[in-house]
Amino acid sequence: MQHINDAMKSYLEGRLAYHTANYKIFTETPVGVAEHGDFMETAEKELEAVAKYKELLEALESING
Repeated sequence: MQHINDAMKSYLEGRLAYHTANYKIFTETPVGVAEHGDFMETAEKELEAVAKYKELLEALESING
């Protein structure tokens, strides 16, 4: 079942990269996101997603060694 583990790792890495990029874009170019009403709430949601996928990757790595 190594292919399942490899697929899961790739998926989680992709989601982590996605949310990391969103956070960086959001915080580094606030002019492009001026329509967001609650800047801090949006930034927090992206950080929560980053933390979630980092934690899931760490869990997967601890299971697979």
